[in-house]
Amino acid sequence: MEEKKNNKKLIIIIVGILLLIGLCTGLFFLYKNTRENAVEGEKSIIIQINSERDSYSFEESYSTSEEYLGTFLDSEGLIGFTESQYGRYITSVQGYEAKDDEQSWWCISVNGESAMTGVDEIVINDGDTYSLELKIGY
Repeated sequence: MEEKKNNKKLIIIIVGILLLIGLCTGLFFLYKNTRENAVEGEKSIIIQINSERDSYSFEESYSTSEEYLGTFLDSEGLIGFTESQYGRYITSVQGYEAKDDEQSWWCISVNGESAMTGVDEIVINDGDTYSLELKIGY
């Protein structure tokens, strides 16, 4: 009797693990298939930078063949960052630092909409406007 209970528990655990593996695999493929693909070739973009704290505003048009915003901003020397387990985290833009003690951070928008991914996953599209704004308060 005790052996049947142990076998039943083992079967339930194995089925649970298999279901979890299947779910993770399905979510991975869903992510890969719905992720925006990089656009190759030359693109014209606008970069806007705003920091109310520092009374600073900047806007410039660029031409680039980079595919991702993080790579572009880094290659232009526009950002400083730290690495985290989630990817790169922008700590400064054009030398203007985000400060933990004031809870400031850099917010990225694409064509006026808040970015839903990290800077290294934002695909550069021709004609897009990318805004980096220093926000205060989490």
